[in-house]
Amino acid sequence: EKLIHEAQFLMADSRKSEGEAQAAYEQSVADTNASVRALSEDILTKNKAKGRATKALLQTKADLADTEKELDGLSKYDVDLHAECDYLLKNFEVRQTGRGQEIEALQQAKQILSGAALN
Repeated sequence: EKLIHEAQFLMADSRKSEGEAQAAYEQSVADTNASVRALSEDILTKNKAKGRATKALLQTKADLADTEKELDGLSKYDVDLHAECDYLLKNFEVRQTGRGQEIEALQQAKQILSGAALN
């Protein structure tokens, strides 16, 4: 009878231990599944953010290329404009003298046409 009682006690203890182990296993599986879901959502969120960042990077590179092209064009325009201004400044006196002579000649022609004699 003592042996039967011990066997029943051991079986009850074994069932209790097995139940606790089963509950712990189920909790572990549930925790793992929840962790996997959370990590999967995190990966999805990060992939979306990476996609947006990649798109923004490509747009920024395109904008940079356009800006550099525009700066090159402006630089060439600046060089051309500078050369043109240098030419005008260099020849200003010559042109001023030429205009003065032209004005004087026109005034003399006007006087001649008006009937005045040249001195």
